[in-house]
Amino acid sequence: MTTIPFDQAPEEGAAIQGRSLWADARRRLLANRAAVVSMVILAVVALMALLGPWLSPHHYDQVYRSYIRVAPSFQPYPHGDAVTAMVDRALRRSGGTVEELTVDGDTMRLVLTGEEALDPRIVRSIDRSGDFRGAEVVETSEDGRRMVIEATLERYTFLFGTDSNGRDLMTRVLYGGRISLMIGLLATFVSLVIGVTYGATAGYLGGRADNLMMRFVDILYSIPFMFFVILLMVFFGRNIFLMFIAVGAIEWLDMARIVRGQTLSIKRKEFIEAALAAGVGTPKIIRRHIVPNALGPVVVYMTLMVPKVILLESFLSFLGLGVQEPMTSWGVLIADGANNMVAAPWMLLFPAVFLAVTLFCLNFIGDGLRDALDPKDR
Repeated sequence: MTTIPFDQAPEEGAAIQGRSLWADARRRLLANRAAVVSMVILAVVALMALLGPWLSPHHYDQVYRSYIRVAPSFQPYPHGDAVTAMVDRALRRSGGTVEELTVDGDTMRLVLTGEEALDPRIVRSIDRSGDFRGAEVVETSEDGRRMVIEATLERYTFLFGTDSNGRDLMTRVLYGGRISLMIGLLATFVSLVIGVTYGATAGYLGGRADNLMMRFVDILYSIPFMFFVILLMVFFGRNIFLMFIAVGAIEWLDMARIVRGQTLSIKRKEFIEAALAAGVGTPKIIRRHIVPNALGPVVVYMTLMVPKVILLESFLSFLGLGVQEPMTSWGVLIADGANNMVAAPWMLLFPAVFLAVTLFCLNFIGDGLRDALDPKDR
């Protein structure tokens, strides 16, 4: 028996503060190092997805025609002889020949010659190329067949490289994280709310009410998912928010069955009978006793549902029913990277790493929540 020191004993008549089940679960969760580290990493990934596209110097749909499938680099582009190819592309229809090309820092000096007099408006073609800015003629020969042009070279840094259309991959990966996490978390939350409420109610009521409610679930199961999505697209048009409706209308069915099975095993427990004997109403029993004790398997399934929803979104986008260009998601980027894996492996590597890290974190968080919410370990 533990002896409480006199100076720590509660005062007479003072209420002893207990610890709720949720407080105990929070303490257990924070004691799980893997779950805590995973929550921190997941928060960092979510913060990068939220703020990264705003802080990036590149827009997610900005196309750089001179930098298609360039490799990741900490050094600003262009590299090496790439400036020569840019100049040739910009002057393709000018009628001039490049006699000399020098690059000093960000300043390019170009000497052009031609069989006929060169048009000074050639500088417009150089500026319109997007690789240079501020082009101007600094020297012209008397006959106009020799011209010296100076321009400022545009330099870009692509830490993740670019895709097959010349768009910055880092910005698109971070922007795609917004779409994937939003679809995965919100669709899972919708299915969690509907499925837990529906399944707990059906399992606790039992009898004819349970049969009717679960037969309704069976009817929804019989509807082909793709047919349901196509109908939504036909009636309401292509919209990313239809993803939430379509996924939420289907994914809660599995959740409802899991919660119903847990409820059937819980509702005969002694504490439920004690609550009934004390006159506690059905809604309160479901909210305060059934749902908290069924959350262990639910949380584990929820952590598995998020990657499932993300992959489902990828499949719909591949069929043209999900995220549409120029918007993107991790699933779309991985599908695009798989098609260019030999020529540009970084297009697959970076979105796959972000997705894999997110899935690992969700699995560790799910294990931590399962252990924290398991009533047998309390």
